[in-house]
Parts: sequence; structure tokens; C-alpha cells
Amino acid sequence: MIGNLRIFEINARHALGKSGMAELDYAFNPYLGCLHGCRYCYAIDMSPSEASSNWGRTVFVRKNIITLLEREARTYKRGIVGMSTITDPYQSVEMKFRIMPRAIEILSKNGFYVTIQTKSPLILKDIEILEKYRNNLDVGLTVTTIDRKVASLLEPYAPDPAKRLNALKKLTQRKIKTWLYLGPIVRGLNDNIEDIKKIVEFCAANKIRIIYDSYQDFKGTLPYMAETGYMKSDPEWWERLNLSIEKTCGEYGVSCTLEKYEWKYETSKRYRTLF
Repeated sequence: MIGNLRIFEINARHALGKSGMAELDYAFNPYLGCLHGCRYCYAIDMSPSEASSNWGRTVFVRKNIITLLEREARTYKRGIVGMSTITDPYQSVEMKFRIMPRAIEILSKNGFYVTIQTKSPLILKDIEILEKYRNNLDVGLTVTTIDRKVASLLEPYAPDPAKRLNALKKLTQRKIKTWLYLGPIVRGLNDNIEDIKKIVEFCAANKIRIIYDSYQDFKGTLPYMAETGYMKSDPEWWERLNLSIEKTCGEYGVSCTLEKYEWKYETSKRYRTLF
């Protein structure tokens, strides 16, 4: 235990799991639970009960995962690995355990494509290895809002949004493929189109594409989201906002993909037809 944080070290049975996301073949999750404590996170439902019931204050470290990965990377069919899908790979415990740089190198050397998603500027610690394997990976940072008050409500322990944007800019300047995940967009909280426009402006200035999505209720998120005073989404609200986002991205010349169509984007990029 560190302060009021509970950190457990456990052994994993596998390093690479089959991903349920259409654009990914595998998921690599070095941790279970997440110290960012984002109230909207679907991973609450996929985490050990000790973590889900004390969300943002409990994390499990899969201490043997690199040993497992070294073996699996040699024997598994090559594919696209998402890092991570039910946790943030660069949450604060990564400062101590430093699993990610070793994992990136193992996967890259063995011919896997790596796609990383985080909310943390801690990823800049690995900028040299990301640059080394930049032809074999991409990095996305999640920015739910640039409004610090709203961000602290939705993501109470996550890094400041401005620091995330700065990290994304630095990665892009090093010629690393980057993207920004705008979401989840929650009705009545971070759906102000003027705030969204500022994020689009940033992406336009730095030539970064956007993946976006709306918030959906999950069993585990309900008690946490109830504290935010959010409004339930409805199809009409989302249709209007979706059109506004697409229009804004079009005006600024920013590539903008709704998350459920991301697999189509990835497929078109990696498997271009001859004609």
C-alpha cells in the first residue's frame, strides 16, 4: 500500500489476449485496474472486484508479463496489439515497474504492430524507443475535454489535459504516428461544441487525426457517473452532435473517425488496394 493506494503484484497466465475490438488482434494489459479513476471507464466491469469497488485507488501489477510476452511473441501469429484496452499502460505505477519499454521492443522485434493509448505524458519517457520503432507503431492520447473543471469531474486522478496535448505534440514532432481520442463524449458535461472545436484546432495545427465516440452506460460505471450529474444520451442528441463534429473537422481539414468505424480506417491504411 502506498498512501491510500493499494498496489498488488500478481502472476498472469498470458501476456497477449484476444481482442474484442475489430481493429485489433491482441490486447496487452500490464495492469488491472487504473489509478486515473475515470468515472466513465468500461474497464470497471472487466477489473477484479477489489479494483472496481475502489476505482482509481487499486491496481494489480502483472509482474511476470514480460517473461510471458517473450515466449508468446515468438510463437503467436503476427498481428496488431492494442496497449492497453482495459487499463492505462502509463499510469503512475509504470514509473516504478517500467513494463512498457520492454514490451514495445519485444513486440516490435518480433514483427507485431503496436498501437498505444494513454492519458499520460509519462509516455514521453519512452520517446526514444517509440522513435526507434515508429514504422511499427502508433500512439493515441485520450483528451475528453480541455475544461479542467469538467476533466477533474470525469477523470479525477488523470493528468491535466493540457499536458496530454503537449505530449501528443512532442510525439508528433518526432515523426511518430499519432492520433487523439476524443471521448467518451458525455451529454451535458463535455459536449460543448466550442470546446470540442478547440481540440480540433489543435489537431489541425499539428496534423493529428481524431477518433471520437459517445459515452455509453455500463453496470460498473453507473454509481461513479451518478456523482457527475450527467444526462443520459439519446439518439437525437448524438446525431446532432455527431454532425457538428464532422462539420467542424471538415472545416479544419482534420481526419475524423467515429470509433465504431475505426476498423475500416485501419484496414484501408494497412491493406490498400492496387486500383
